[in-house]
Amino acid sequence: MRWMVVLMAVLLSAVIPASATAAGPIASGARPGATARRDVSWRPDASCDLATVAALSARHPDVRQFVVLATAGFAATSGNAFVAARGRDGVWRCQTDTVTASFGSSGTRPLADRRSGDGSTPAGAFPLGKATAWDGQTFSVFGNSPDPGVRSNVTYRAVRNEDCWGATAGTARYNHLVNLPNCSGPDEWLPRFGDVYSHAAVIGANLDPVSGDAPGETPLAAAIFLHRHSFTTSGEAKPTSGCVSLAAVDLVTFLRLLDPALGTHFAIGPTDWLRTTA
Repeated sequence: MRWMVVLMAVLLSAVIPASATAAGPIASGARPGATARRDVSWRPDASCDLATVAALSARHPDVRQFVVLATAGFAATSGNAFVAARGRDGVWRCQTDTVTASFGSSGTRPLADRRSGDGSTPAGAFPLGKATAWDGQTFSVFGNSPDPGVRSNVTYRAVRNEDCWGATAGTARYNHLVNLPNCSGPDEWLPRFGDVYSHAAVIGANLDPVSGDAPGETPLAAAIFLHRHSFTTSGEAKPTSGCVSLAAVDLVTFLRLLDPALGTHFAIGPTDWLRTTA
């Protein structure tokens, strides 16, 4: 009888194509990628707030991927983060689990109401930013460490010694990456930020067009990124100056999932506000 079982197994493996087993969801920790049968990767074991995603999708129907960065209220300096995407079947699914995020030391504030230097993170729905550097490179993710494995349609910029992200209101460099080694605050000399900017995604808040790079314009926001936590001496994640930060391992997971083909947007702010307004 044993030889008959072995024979049946061999025959079945010969007639079932390998592709029949290739369409399952990605395993935890696996690198994301499209397959012949599914256009977005997702985790069936992940938990995220798809009710908020559905509300956002109703107001942003062309967006198929949200990086949700949510708090309990505008004053909160910590909250939750996850990535969700909509497949061609129209179903939204969690691409990551829900993790902890840090926000500005003054909480979050709708972009139109905030000003550079006020310590708040811009609230709203913003695209994955595209910035053009002083040397002509256009990019969406950058870092002081090597490319963590972003998708082929996402340009990763390795930080140069000359890289300074302008944050001085009323100047032409405001919210632009310029050639100004060792620039000082409020401008950001990117190499100075070390591991905090090991990797960072550009959040498209006040980026296209920029308000504040000419005299008399309102400086709404500059240098708004998704980056790695910085920590207190006791090891706790600190609030940011206006960005959103994640644990290093979570940041890499998020960055590897960003897919401009899905119209990626960052949805930032209190959950109730995201559901009704953003």
